[in-house]
Formats: sequence, C-alpha cells, structure tokens
Amino acid sequence: MASFLSMIKNNDRLRHALHNESACDYLNLRQDMSDWIITTSFYASLHFLAFKIFPFNMPSIAGKSTSIESIDHYFNYNNTKKKSKHELMSSLAFEKCPNISEDYDWLLDLSMTARYQHYRNDKEISNKAIRLMKVIKKECCTEKEIAEL
Repeated sequence: MASFLSMIKNNDRLRHALHNESACDYLNLRQDMSDWIITTSFYASLHFLAFKIFPFNMPSIAGKSTSIESIDHYFNYNNTKKKSKHELMSSLAFEKCPNISEDYDWLLDLSMTARYQHYRNDKEISNKAIRLMKVIKKECCTEKEIAEL
C-alpha cells in the first residue's frame, strides 16, 4: 500500500500534469505558439506518466525492495549507465507503459526540437502533440482520479 506521503506526491504530479494540459489548451487558442503547445503537451505527458509509474518497488540484491518515489530517486538509485532523466523516463515508459511509450518518445523528441532548434511547426504537428498528450492522459489516469483531487 502506498504511503500517505506517496499519495500526496502522486496527487501533486497529477495536478501538475493537469496544469500543463490547461496551459497547452490555452496556448492552442493562438496560431503562433506551436513550440509552446508542443512543449506543454510533452510536459503534461511527462507528469501524467510519472503519476502512473511512481511509486514502484525495485527489487534489490538482498531480497528487499526499495520504493522508487520519483524520477529523481530513480536517477540517483539506478543510473549506472549515466542516462539523463529524460532517457530514464523513456526507458520506464517502455517497460511499464508500452502502449504509450512511442507516443511519449515522439513528444520528447519533438519538444527538444521545438525548444532548441525549430520553434515554428505546422498546426497539424502541434495538433498531433495535443492528441498524443490526451492519449497518454487517458492511459495514465482515470476521470475518477482527476475528480478526487
């Protein structure tokens, strides 16, 4: 059973995801914000995914398990290959949520490009980012979980 503190952290993740989704929906009212629509779609997706994945138990060599509470905890606990947090989240998405891992990776790649290289994208690309975010949201949380916040 999840600890009370874990439940609070998880609710914060979901609230953060919904906040980013709301920002994305607001930005989508504009025609000239495709880079930020893509970026907020990705970050909403990241928090929806974190809500779904964390906490989880990681078995240890001694037979005990360790509760992994966040990507920061996972980064510090099990990062022997020195991957970035984004790379670790992608790996966790593939392992724990394979149905949406490709969508998540597409959003990650596109958000990196939108933020650092090519900030102007066609409306159909930003619309796809929103659609994928909504797919990830649906896979990661229920309407009941959202209503209980």
